[in-house]
Amino acid sequence: MPLPTASLSTQLLDIDGQRIIGINYSQLRALCRISGLRDGDISQSSEEAHEEFMNSYQRIFLRPKKVIPAIPLGQEGNVHAPQRPKAIESQTSQKRNRSQPRGKQTQEMLFNHAIKALKKIPVERSQQDLQAIHKMLKMFPCLTTQLAKPELHKVSSIAIIETWDRGQIVFGHNGFFLILKGSVKPYTHEAPKEDQKTPAIGVEGFFGSFEPPHSEDTSIITQYALTLEPCEILKISHSGYAKLKKEILAQDYAMKESLIQGCQYYLDWPKLSIDHLAKLIQLKTFPANQVLVKEGKVCPFVAYIHEGECTILQDIGSLINPAKKKGGGIKFVVVGKLGCMESFGEVSILEDQPSPCTIVTATEVQAGIIPPEALRGLDSVTISLMLQTAQPTCGKISQEEINKEYVRQEKSKEWDHIKKRVLSDALFYNGIQQGCGKWTLNRGPRKTADKYKLSMFPSS
Repeated sequence: MPLPTASLSTQLLDIDGQRIIGINYSQLRALCRISGLRDGDISQSSEEAHEEFMNSYQRIFLRPKKVIPAIPLGQEGNVHAPQRPKAIESQTSQKRNRSQPRGKQTQEMLFNHAIKALKKIPVERSQQDLQAIHKMLKMFPCLTTQLAKPELHKVSSIAIIETWDRGQIVFGHNGFFLILKGSVKPYTHEAPKEDQKTPAIGVEGFFGSFEPPHSEDTSIITQYALTLEPCEILKISHSGYAKLKKEILAQDYAMKESLIQGCQYYLDWPKLSIDHLAKLIQLKTFPANQVLVKEGKVCPFVAYIHEGECTILQDIGSLINPAKKKGGGIKFVVVGKLGCMESFGEVSILEDQPSPCTIVTATEVQAGIIPPEALRGLDSVTISLMLQTAQPTCGKISQEEINKEYVRQEKSKEWDHIKKRVLSDALFYNGIQQGCGKWTLNRGPRKTADKYKLSMFPSS
C-alpha cells in the first residue's frame, strides 16, 4: 500500500531552479534503506551507495505536473483540454482586439447593436437604436442607391428582422428583403422550379421590391426564395414603405406651405393660392458666396429663404476711373440684405424685367425655389395676386445715392483699418502680444450642429 504524500506547509521551495510542492515519504524511506550509507555502525558511506543516493534523491520531491493542452479524445480517452483562468482569457481577448483594426471593431459593434435593435418592436426602439440602424443601412449600396436620404433615415423605424430555418420558403412579393446572414435560392414564375438555374443569394444580397410591381414586371421580380441554411433577413414591407412615403410627402408639403406663409408678401393670401405655389416649390441648399442673381439679367428662379442670409449688391460704375476700370474690375456697394422668410424674383420673372441688383449668398442658404416656366404656368388669378403683393427686390435707388453709400462704406472700412492699426501698434510698444500669456483668447468650445439632424434641402 503506497504511503500518503505530504505537502509543505510553508511557501514553495526552489531547488535546482525547480519548484517543489511536497515530499514523497515512500521514496524517502526507500532512499534511507540503501545499503552502504553511513549510519551508527558504518563510519563512512561506500562509493556505490553514495552514487546511488545522489542519482535517486531527487525522487523524494513532489513537483507540479506539466499540463500540455490537448484536443479531447471523446469516448476513447479521458484527456481534456485544460481550462484557462479568466484573467488570462480576458488578456488574450484584449490582445486579439488590439491586433484588429479599430475601424473593424467599431463596425462590428455597430452591426451587433443594429441587429439587436432590429429585433425589437419598432415602437420600443430608442433614438440610439434608430441611429445605429440608420448607420448600418448606409453600408449597403442596394439601399443607398434606391432610397433618398429622407427615406433611408425614416426606414430605420419600420425595418424588421425575420429569422428562418433551413429549407423554408420566403415569399418576396410583399416587400424588400436583404440577407444579413445565410443564403437563399431565388425563384420566379418564368419557368418551373426544376428548370430555373439562378445563382444563390448570399449576405448583402437582396430580392423583392419596395413597392408592389406592375403587371408587366411580375415575371422579373423574385416571387419566393428557399433558404439554404439558417438565415436572418431584413424586411421592409410594401405597406410600411408606402406609409413612410406619405409621411415624408406630408412633412415636405407642410414645410413648403410654412415657407410661403412666413414671407410678408403672402401673409394675407388665400389657402388655395398658397397650395398652387407649394406644389411648384423645390427645396435646395446653396453654399456661401454663390451668385444667385446677376445685375442686368432676369432672375433664374423665385426663391423663398428658409435659413441663411443673402447680400444685395449694386454696381458703382460711375465712380470707377475709366482708365483703371479694365484692370480694376467691377466694384459693388452693399445696398441691403435678405434673411429668413424673405423672397425675391417674382416681379423680375413675371414682368420679364432685368434685376437691378446682384444677390450673393453671405452664408449657406436653404431655400425653396420655383423655376420660371413653372411660375408662368400658374393660373391668371394667382399671377395677378402675386404681381399685386410682391415688390421688387431692390427699389429705385438713384446713382447719387449709390455713390454716397459707396463712399460711406469705404470711409467706414478705412476707419476700421486705422483703428486696428493704432491698437496693434499700442499693444506692440507696450510689450503686449495678443495670444500669449494672460492675453490668450479663451473662445470656449465651438458650437457643433446636431450630427444626426436630417436636412430636407438637397445641396446644389
